[in-house]
Amino acid sequence: MNKILYWSPFTSKVATVKSVINSVDAVNRYLKEKYKAMIIDAVDEWKDYKEELNRKNIEIIHLNKNSIFHSFKKDGFIRSRLAYLYIFFKSLLPLHNQLKVYKPKYLVIHLITSLPLILFIFQDYETKLILRVSGLPKMTFIRKIIWKLSSNKIHKITCPTQDTYKDLSRFSYLKDKLIILKDPIIKSRDIQKAKKKHVNISEDVEKILSNNDFFLSIGRFTKQKNFIFYLKCIPEILKINKNLYFLFIGQGEDKKIFFETAKKLNILNKIFVIQNTDNVHYFMKKSKCLVLTSLWEDPGFVLVEAGYNNCQVISSNCPNGPSEIISNDGGYLFRSNNRQSLINTIESFLKDSEKNKISKKIILKKRIKNFTIFHHSLVLKEILN
Repeated sequence: MNKILYWSPFTSKVATVKSVINSVDAVNRYLKEKYKAMIIDAVDEWKDYKEELNRKNIEIIHLNKNSIFHSFKKDGFIRSRLAYLYIFFKSLLPLHNQLKVYKPKYLVIHLITSLPLILFIFQDYETKLILRVSGLPKMTFIRKIIWKLSSNKIHKITCPTQDTYKDLSRFSYLKDKLIILKDPIIKSRDIQKAKKKHVNISEDVEKILSNNDFFLSIGRFTKQKNFIFYLKCIPEILKINKNLYFLFIGQGEDKKIFFETAKKLNILNKIFVIQNTDNVHYFMKKSKCLVLTSLWEDPGFVLVEAGYNNCQVISSNCPNGPSEIISNDGGYLFRSNNRQSLINTIESFLKDSEKNKISKKIILKKRIKNFTIFHHSLVLKEILN
């Protein structure tokens, strides 16, 4: 049995975590005749997912059981970078020893990839390295050097979108390594289970959301998601339809600024925020549409989940993913970070015919079939053979 180890240490709950779990599940479910996949836990970051991993019979390899990772804050730029450094130096030798002793057939790396890449630069292992790009990487000077020096040790580099593939193809030393591997976002069984979970919101909010039209936005309160930009557009959107409400699901370092901005704009009575929920599908089913205002995505997990739930989508045409998934026929695109374009697009959506809206939903639902864990396993099989 060929062993595949997944390296993806994280400091906060990001979409990549779900992608890793589903990718491992895809290997163990559909490629189990030949492969067995496991997750490397660097500093006990996978602690909160223990129940889910046990339920899916996913094994964890612990590099550092004695870790203080959960005892310090990791939010914000400086704290998150300190957390990265802690993971790097705490896991450097344990990961090296694991590769030397365990000798997996493949090591799939997602986040904090600099550590395994540096190890492969200076050491020879009997393991093939697969670099899985999780979001369009900023090709900084240091990253270019590390990727170039390690390129001859990399078996494949997987890209989640066509745009990312094209962007990385400009580097000659990477071009022959690249392959498109879409994220395994859709697993029908898990989504059906999630839909049955209790949604913890107040009766007053439930009443308003059940009896009024609302726009839904999901994601961390960070620069990437661009929620502050969206808030500043809401007064103009309310001039088009004063009865709309706006629901946000997420948490993050910009949350305080978010509420301060909403207060200044005098729209607090139109805004609802839910910190976290495992059942976003419940709100997708009830919402008038999902609004994604991100400055970048790759590809945009919530867009795919919205398509699965027959939820209409309004999205920025940011790099790299939304335009590829939605295009002009699967939803409504506006120019990224352009207030007038967003307002005009929302007005067009509100005035659009039901026939055209349904047509867009159908097209989007067909397009997201490429994001199932089964389709993911088929492409993985080609990469691993």
